[in-house]
Amino acid sequence: MKRTILILAFSFLMLGLVAACATDDTTAPAPAQGGAATGDTAAAGGDTAAAVETVSGRDRLDANRRFTEPAHISVALWDRSHERIPNFAESYWAEWVQAQILEDHNIVVEWVPVPRWDEPEFQSTLLTAGMAPDIGYTFNNGMVTTFAGMGGMINLYPLLQEYGDLLPNMYSLLGDNIYWNFDPTTDELWSITGRLMQDGRVLTFIREDWLNTLGIAPPTNFDQFETALRAFRDNADVLLGDNAANMIPFRLDHDTGWSLQTLIESFIPSNISEREWFVNGFDDRRFHHRDAVFEATRIVNGWFDEGLIWRDFVLHPPGDPMGDDQVRLGNVGSFVVNWDLPFRAADALITEMRTNVGPEANFIPINPFLNDQGNVQMFFPNPTDRFIFFPTTNADPLASLIYLDWISRLDVIEHLAFGIEGVHRLTHDNGAIEVLGETETHSWPDNQFIPSLRNFDIAITINGVNLGDPYLDAATLALGYPGIEASAIMEARAAGLDNAVWFRQVQTRVIDSQEGMSTPLNSQRDVIFHTVIANTSPADFEVTFNAMFQNYLAMGAQAILDERDQAWVEEFGDVDRMPD
Repeated sequence: MKRTILILAFSFLMLGLVAACATDDTTAPAPAQGGAATGDTAAAGGDTAAAVETVSGRDRLDANRRFTEPAHISVALWDRSHERIPNFAESYWAEWVQAQILEDHNIVVEWVPVPRWDEPEFQSTLLTAGMAPDIGYTFNNGMVTTFAGMGGMINLYPLLQEYGDLLPNMYSLLGDNIYWNFDPTTDELWSITGRLMQDGRVLTFIREDWLNTLGIAPPTNFDQFETALRAFRDNADVLLGDNAANMIPFRLDHDTGWSLQTLIESFIPSNISEREWFVNGFDDRRFHHRDAVFEATRIVNGWFDEGLIWRDFVLHPPGDPMGDDQVRLGNVGSFVVNWDLPFRAADALITEMRTNVGPEANFIPINPFLNDQGNVQMFFPNPTDRFIFFPTTNADPLASLIYLDWISRLDVIEHLAFGIEGVHRLTHDNGAIEVLGETETHSWPDNQFIPSLRNFDIAITINGVNLGDPYLDAATLALGYPGIEASAIMEARAAGLDNAVWFRQVQTRVIDSQEGMSTPLNSQRDVIFHTVIANTSPADFEVTFNAMFQNYLAMGAQAILDERDQAWVEEFGDVDRMPD
């Protein structure tokens, strides 16, 4: 019987996920060394663990790592409540996973639906109530460490030492990511880190057909970009005809920091040190880079005042389709989004826009925002994705680990990502996989609809394409967006990767001041973005921004900045760069 949890109605968006081709024969690297633990002690993670009757022991498995008696676990399942598949837990994909893991490992999986766009808050509520699934996953590692500090998370390090040899697929897929958040001073590991295949992050897109109509070349610097926005506004009747009143030169989103990333990052100094990057790294919208955020929002405040920005961006939070619908209707001239979002079949931004406007309608990627050296810089994340955790209410950590190993099998991920041959996919002779989109003559059954790119919501250990061959990966990536030219995908991919900047992973002690602060600081950050852009006159911008940012620092952000710098000095000394 499936556990019933409240599912909120949300829509669509997000990164993608993929992989393919591997078997259980893969040999796992030896897990990190340290004090071993067995049986019940491996599940101990805090005071609440004593209340859980833990089932343990590798003697429960046969030679094929199949439980001799059925093991029962509950697993989080991100749910977007898409109109085509309103209950993801009853989809073909969820039922396929349940059937296959039962057949392969005799594990009975119970799904716990988690609303995609409220996942940290929703899972925090479940954790607080002692109702969290045995396997949870989140982008908010601060939530994980907060509950770990309260004794609510299992320390995974002893478990991996004891059972690492039973997890060949997970070790092969994730590699060092497994121990990404390991604290060697305490031998504690509260989450396993998923793998991100880095094909891109965010890009600025602009209407190619509008540029052509107005005789404007694709912008290559800020002044040209701003001139193009003004030209869109001033020629709304030419570009939209009777719909001229609906003109949106630049669409800003409710998640304003994300939709200003390319502009904000252009103001980050090109010579920023590893130390500065680490100290400011708590917020992934770059909000702790105060001067960069100030300059970017000052510009966009002026755009809003000029009528270049979508006026209603504050009113439509993530999951609300209104902003994407404006794109599909052909009313938007430019926006900043995930590098491949305009091409995704489920979002259908470009394909539906072409249906509504005409086949010539198109968005192309541009890089108009240059840094202090006149170059494009895009700060790429580490190759990490979601953080997978076991709460101390997890009564069967071994079965949970076996599940993670199974979901990391590349043949499993390939099926989840690309679906059924002839329905969702066509495999070419060279091994490249072409996604078959829905057309007037070909559609996916509603129950087999894939609501997130490459079933990202259920394939939890990887985000991106990985077929084991870079050339095959690129070919498959280019064929993965039905109705979109392969050259457009490769152009967008290159626009990001060719300008990517990476920083090394920094390992320090736990930053205590961060615990429990992600949600309140993120909420205040968004309030600041919305206020200084949409509710402040250009004349009052500087005073308003400075006052609100100072309050943000006083809420706890300054303490985080200070402690991160202190932790850096403790680990590496008073230097700006880690040792090679």
